[in-house]
Amino acid sequence: SGARRATGGIKMEFFWPSIIWLTLAVPVLVYLKLHKKPGAVPLPALSSLKVKKSRLNLVPIALLSLALVCLIIAAARPRIAIGDEEKKMLGVDVALAIDCSGSMRAEDFKPNRMEAAKTRVKEFAGKFNMGRMALVAFAGRAFTQAPLTADGGILQGLIDQLDVGSVAIDGTAIGDAVVACIAKFKDDSVSRVIILLTDGENNAGSVDPISAARAAQSKGIKIYAIGVGTPTGAKIPMAGPMGQKYYLTDENGNVVLAKVDEETLKAMADITGGQYFRATDGAALKDIYEKIARMEKKEIVVRKIKGYRELFPYPAGAGLLLLLTGAAFLAGRSRVLS
Repeated sequence: SGARRATGGIKMEFFWPSIIWLTLAVPVLVYLKLHKKPGAVPLPALSSLKVKKSRLNLVPIALLSLALVCLIIAAARPRIAIGDEEKKMLGVDVALAIDCSGSMRAEDFKPNRMEAAKTRVKEFAGKFNMGRMALVAFAGRAFTQAPLTADGGILQGLIDQLDVGSVAIDGTAIGDAVVACIAKFKDDSVSRVIILLTDGENNAGSVDPISAARAAQSKGIKIYAIGVGTPTGAKIPMAGPMGQKYYLTDENGNVVLAKVDEETLKAMADITGGQYFRATDGAALKDIYEKIARMEKKEIVVRKIKGYRELFPYPAGAGLLLLLTGAAFLAGRSRVLS
């Protein structure tokens, strides 16, 4: 299987990096608070502060703002990757593209299409030991969840976090998802595969599926497409404002049935030399796994983290300390003013 070498080193990362973007809202909140007009609705986080442009009154705002930043960082779960290991092996690069559109709520699979698909894909990622895998989530747009990695545990955790609504823009951008997967492959000397799992037809995005398939074919990338859903289609459950359940309807009041565009998925697979599967159970992914196992494999270098040290207690503790300090400052100032 090749030689191994420990690369060592300490590298920090965030388990949920997208949460860090929330820190950008903190200066906006502070600005709005400092410049709010009399009679405006106060911001909940700073509603107890009487804003005056003086150093004394800026102190609690600064303390509470820093506390919020620290708590956001803690929520993102910073951690240190303590050492890693590189291993040369014969393998295949695989990109998983998983549909997170609203129709994945359909209940023709139990408990629904999304959860059934996640269960099977997590099993697949957990036992995959033939190279590296990347993860792309898509609905109306496509987003990279993980670059190529040989760490099945990380992939399983990221897959488990996926859900309907993980991609804010609804729709089914199959072509964009394939293009995003193509971009994950940096080494054209190894066998490369895209596993495309979807339950709908392309109705969003900037690239049509056939053009995306031809782009993959030109680079020697095979597409294995998996259609999720029963042949007759299924109703899409929705939740009303009071939590009541109803089913999605069109502009004429007819119940919408989510169906797989098998014709397009078969065409995409045929163009690239892959195959189309209907996911009635876990057999489709099992068949794909066996086909990948028979593919020509070339030497690749895979990297696996040895372990992690969680750092979130430190920003969490700092945030709580700043929060208590700010509260104490406000309480003391209130006594002085009274």
